[in-house]
Amino acid sequence: MKDNQRKVPEMTPLLLVVYILVIVVIGLFFFFVRGDMPGKICACTACPAMIAYFIYAYHKEKSADRSSVDKNEDIISGNYFKTAEWQHKYITYKNKYPFEKAMYPDMKKDLLSRFRRREYVIWMLFMAFLMFGSVCLMMQKLFLGITGILLFGILFYLNFSLYIGVPVRKWLKRDIDYAALEKSYINARFIVYKKNGLAFGTTHIHAYTEKKVYAIDYRLVEGISRKVVRLKKYEDGIYSSEEYRHYAVIHVRLPQSGRIHNVEIELNEFQVQMTIDYLPVFRLGENLKEDLSMELVKDNVVV
Repeated sequence: MKDNQRKVPEMTPLLLVVYILVIVVIGLFFFFVRGDMPGKICACTACPAMIAYFIYAYHKEKSADRSSVDKNEDIISGNYFKTAEWQHKYITYKNKYPFEKAMYPDMKKDLLSRFRRREYVIWMLFMAFLMFGSVCLMMQKLFLGITGILLFGILFYLNFSLYIGVPVRKWLKRDIDYAALEKSYINARFIVYKKNGLAFGTTHIHAYTEKKVYAIDYRLVEGISRKVVRLKKYEDGIYSSEEYRHYAVIHVRLPQSGRIHNVEIELNEFQVQMTIDYLPVFRLGENLKEDLSMELVKDNVVV
């Protein structure tokens, strides 16, 4: 299992003790040195609450690590996906949420429509409001106003570019056989998850994320594997929660070099299995590559 730390320090017993001692020193300072009523209230309420929170977060993380050991081993060995309980959930999900069809008989229109999300509009309106506030701020503090306009303007542009489907437009400008790809696309069977999509067309696997669009010829596909990421979330270095993320990894043999290139599309765990099961329909009788990998990722959010 690969360990991606992202510069999040591990909360060891020694580090926990250091944090507690620092809080105790701060509490003593407020109680005895400052000595006024607000300081004593802070020392008697806020400091113990912080110590309790640190201890709670530490035990919560260690408990999550202990409970994940068996699950991680089952995932790596593949046994997790072979249990009767998981297979029953998979069949239920597949029957309830079958493959979808294209929304429009035009590939460009359909792809662009998948990027027109309400959240982008909300962020654009919010950034526009902040830019207006920055303009008003310029009357009193010119430098801060200009800085705000530039910062919020960039964020507005990023959301606007996603809303109008810039990744799709860039991909369409490449040297592609649009007619052949569109024929494959409009007859494709789609799986959609969050901001991602994967579809099995007649001649290509079509996929998109928030940043890229793919059209992969079946003749270049060596297989689809599963990748599982255990994402541990931190706030200011303190453990808060975790989740498992699942990716369909498409193994593509590059025609020029012959090397294997992996295309990762995040889906849910059942959708990944659907892609693994469905690919042999287009590659009958071939020995397709199907591996399983797992990573540990620590994501720290500074509040």
